[in-house]
Order: sequence, then C-alpha cells, then structure tokens
Amino acid sequence: MSKKQSGSVKDESPLKQYSLMITSTDLMFQKISESLTATATSAAAARDKADSFNICLSEYSVKENRAIRGELVDYCECLKAVEDKKQQTIENITEKLKPACDRWKAICTEVQGTLKTLCAARDKEVKAVRTLEKTKCKEGSKKAEQVAADLANKQTELAAKNAEILALMQQFHTQKLNDYKAILSTYAQIQMLYHSRSLEFYTRAFQDMLDIQEEEYLETVLNETTPISLSQSVPQNMDSSCPQSQEHLNMTK
Repeated sequence: MSKKQSGSVKDESPLKQYSLMITSTDLMFQKISESLTATATSAAAARDKADSFNICLSEYSVKENRAIRGELVDYCECLKAVEDKKQQTIENITEKLKPACDRWKAICTEVQGTLKTLCAARDKEVKAVRTLEKTKCKEGSKKAEQVAADLANKQTELAAKNAEILALMQQFHTQKLNDYKAILSTYAQIQMLYHSRSLEFYTRAFQDMLDIQEEEYLETVLNETTPISLSQSVPQNMDSSCPQSQEHLNMTK
C-alpha cells in the first residue's frame, strides 16, 4: 500500500508550493521596479537632449526679427512645458511607483516566515493525527473511545492550521493583486496625463509655426534694414582725374 493510500491525511506539506508562489511574486515586483528605473533613466536622458535643443532655439529666437520673435518664443515655451511634464512623470515613477514595488521584498520575506511557522505547526498536527489513526486500529474497545476523541481533537486542530495557511495565502494574493493593479493603472494614468498635456503643447507649438507669415516677415526685415537706393549705388560726382571719366568728357565734346 502506498503512503498516499495508507491514511486519510496527506503528509505532503504545502510549504514548498506556496514558497515558490511567494518567491515568484518577489521576483515579479523586483523586475517591474528595475524596468521602471530604466524607463525613468531613459526619459531623463531624452529630457536632457530636448533641453539642449530648446536652449539653443531660445537663444536664437530672442535675436530674431520681431515679426516672428513672438511665435518662436512661444514655441520654446511650449517645448519647455513638455519637458517639465516629462520631469514630473519621472518623479512620479521614481517617488511613487518604484517604492510601491520595492516594499514587496519585505512583504514576501515576512509572509515566508509566517508560512514556515504555520506549516511547521501543521506538519506537527499531521504527524499526531496519523499516530492516533494507527493507535486507533491497534487499541481494543477499552481505549477506542478515548483515542477517537483525541483523534477528533487533533483533526480539528489540523483543520484550523490549514485554515490559517489558506487565510495567509489568500490575504497575500489579494494584496498582490491590488498592488499590481494599482501600480500598473497608476503608470498608465501618469503616461496618459503626460501625453495628453504634451499633445496640447505640441499642437500650440505647431500653430505658432503656421502663424508665421512670409510677407509680413519680409516686409519687416526690409524696413528694418538700411535701404540701398540706386542713386547711392552709382557715384553722382565723377572725378575728372579718372581715365574713364575723362574719356567720357572728351566724347561728349
């Protein structure tokens, strides 16, 4: 007869199976945390490059002609607003989401410890029940009632231990699911807010470029430039000492 068929109580402890679940959860949140860090680092690098471009454009815009200066300045302000939103996104990721993931290291460690304690107590009850089951078969009718009563008590205690373990794991999985949903939904919300606000600023920047009128720009540029007239470009008083001027005078005579 196999060990599994020899009694009504299973000897196999749930510790190994549940421990693997907890370890897997710990690794999952750890990887999410690392991915969030990489996302924030990448966003920060992109922000730095965008800032360099914006600074260059800002320095040029204030020196441009007044016909397009306003549009260029507003364009730069829009780009800066986008990068400010990106910085806020980075801060939300590093200050809110990443700590929410990192705290699961301590949670998993605590649950693992509690699980080991409960499983050890459960295994002790299993051994006691199996011992009483064997004793019940060997003892005569004189002690049968007492053994049956003890067995019933131990089975009740074993059921209570199993219930504690199940309650622990249920609470663990519930907390995991709630945090998992909260982290991912918050991440999506952060990105939606960033992209929606960025779209608004980029739309405004695009409109700034459409508002620039070529005719107005050229007119303003030419008016602000010292005009060069034809009379100023051709000498009016020609010097007679010049060979070409003297030749022209001789021909007219």
